[in-house]
Amino acid sequence: MDGSGLIQNPKNQKLSEEQDIMDRNSKCLCDLPNEILQYIISLLPTEDAVRTSILCKRWEYLWKSIPNLDFRQGVPAKRKLFMNFVERVLLLRDSSNIKEFTLCCDVLCDASRVNAWISAAVWHNVQELAIHFGNIKEPYSLPHCLFTSVTLTKLDLWMPYNLKVPSTTCFSNLKSLALIAIIFSDDYSTQQLFSGLSVLEVLTLDKCNWKNLKVLSICAPKLSHLIIRERPLQRKCEWDDCQVMIFGLGLKNFDYSGQLYNDYFLYNSCSLEGAKIYVYCFNESSNEGSDERSRQVAYRMYKLFIGLSTVQKLKLSFTAVEVLKSVAELLPHAPVFNNLIYLEFNGVPNLGCLLLKILEKFPSLNILSFLEGIYSNCENDDGILDPVPPCFLSHLKCIKVCNYIGSGKQPSAMKILLKNAVVLDKMVLSYSNRFAQDFLKRRKATEQLLEFPRGSKNCEFVFE
Repeated sequence: MDGSGLIQNPKNQKLSEEQDIMDRNSKCLCDLPNEILQYIISLLPTEDAVRTSILCKRWEYLWKSIPNLDFRQGVPAKRKLFMNFVERVLLLRDSSNIKEFTLCCDVLCDASRVNAWISAAVWHNVQELAIHFGNIKEPYSLPHCLFTSVTLTKLDLWMPYNLKVPSTTCFSNLKSLALIAIIFSDDYSTQQLFSGLSVLEVLTLDKCNWKNLKVLSICAPKLSHLIIRERPLQRKCEWDDCQVMIFGLGLKNFDYSGQLYNDYFLYNSCSLEGAKIYVYCFNESSNEGSDERSRQVAYRMYKLFIGLSTVQKLKLSFTAVEVLKSVAELLPHAPVFNNLIYLEFNGVPNLGCLLLKILEKFPSLNILSFLEGIYSNCENDDGILDPVPPCFLSHLKCIKVCNYIGSGKQPSAMKILLKNAVVLDKMVLSYSNRFAQDFLKRRKATEQLLEFPRGSKNCEFVFE
């Protein structure tokens, strides 16, 4: 008897085995507790999570209690489908709490519908809320219930329109607030917003429009991290010119980048651990009143600078130093930064009189880093400084110079640093990428550096 009919096709056998594995996995998955299944579903995009309802009877209602909802409008042609989908999900959802709720869409003329979605999230005790709105037909106001939420711990709001704040504002549990591209309406309502943040720890103000404000006080007793990024401006008529007073008794980190179109001052920042000040200046030589503007920026930078006097780690753009030229006469009166142990420069600063005057204010400096290099216009051949910054004589143990090319005015700066840092332990150096590939030039530059006199007998070169 021919037994060929009893022999299973290898291909069919493989498919059968794969099906058995899938069946066993599916059975194992279905045997999991609802809590674990809901967690698995919550890892999916919201649309896919809703689709799981068709898999089997048991899965039909699991998506209705997933903790995270993420709604992002796609192409405008599918806007109606998007709007209907959001409403269906929120309408069919059970009474369970929402942990994270993200809504990115155009508002257009549907303000009432959009606000109903935000209100639904608040009613479901949302903890983290991210709103990204575009194409708003003004006037528009966010729902008032948002501003009195007792469960909200994180709020990210991107809305390049006027932010209207109700008279009653109290975020009793809000710990993180990010406002992006917001237009602050007026002094009173904006102050109402910043006065109702009793437990706020992290505040981000990114490319906001301050033009309608004259004075703003940021006073959150538990604020530990403040980030301010100014929007780029070009014309004088666009300057914001708001006086921003920051009371930071518990402030640990301050991060600023911009062109100092506002006047910032830190009060009581005795807990400050780290600060980053990146000042970006455009060429105003052809603008009317450029000298006045330069002087104004210099005063603002000076006031911001002295407010950082308790900081431990400081990162500066080289332009943050350069703008102080116009008020160099004030630097001797600046406070001493006794706590500062780490200083980092972004850009290529000049190791000249201005920078040296600033370094005199950092007697405890331990590490000095130049991320993009350093140069000097000094014509003094012996490289001896007079006066020498105190930290060079007592505390400065490590200098790091990146992007070194061994030519131009860079060697002069290296000679000064090596000669005057008498307690230096390490000079950490890295060459620019292109320069590092040229072995002969790199060797010549290295030999030149090793020949420079060193004020410290313990100083060693570390090449990275």
